[in-house]
Amino acid sequence: MFRYPFVALAWLFVLSLCVAVPACADQAKKENAKQTKKDKAEQGKEDEDPYKALIGKPAPDFKGEFSLNGKPTKLSDLKGKVVLLDFWAVWCGPCVATFPHLREWHNEYKDKGLEIVGVTSYFEKFAFDKKTGRLEEAQQDLTKEQEQEMLTDFAAHHKLEYHLTVLPQKESDKVSDDYKVEGIPHAVLIDRKGVVRMIKVGAEEENAKELAKMIKQLIAEKAK
Repeated sequence: MFRYPFVALAWLFVLSLCVAVPACADQAKKENAKQTKKDKAEQGKEDEDPYKALIGKPAPDFKGEFSLNGKPTKLSDLKGKVVLLDFWAVWCGPCVATFPHLREWHNEYKDKGLEIVGVTSYFEKFAFDKKTGRLEEAQQDLTKEQEQEMLTDFAAHHKLEYHLTVLPQKESDKVSDDYKVEGIPHAVLIDRKGVVRMIKVGAEEENAKELAKMIKQLIAEKAK
């Protein structure tokens, strides 16, 4: 049919492209669809539990600048105890709503190895009226010393006898990133080995029940 072999070969090559290219394109579409489905599934899992990467891992270390009901202590120095980190702020209504549970757990488990650490920062904008027990907008930005005094009055009013620690804003931002804090109250339960075991966000009663159950479980565990 073809007088010259190279012409025949050229036509065969063109014909093979006509067959192969669509086939390759179809295969590529299938692979892309598979990858998209896989990515969506992984994203779905991440959305279901955005803290999964922290669970079972060593708790990121930090140390407060100022503390109430104790001295500023590195988190890593609390190994051997069950630690409940409570990220909170004086202006946060849901945080205040969790105080009864925190007081209860502190009283029940403080002698059994539980250390509650309330973690907050300097906001400079709020004053506390001891007479009314209410937070007010400060007339001018508070100094660190003034805010520490305000926190002392606030804690006394709410009968917070567990450890409270304050981080400078820059350090607070870093620690919040480490623990993926995007909303408060944000509770992190750490076992006696210093490993993160549970994270709950919000003041819902269901969260309190799950935290209470895990606290009891971790108290019963022994550090090796």
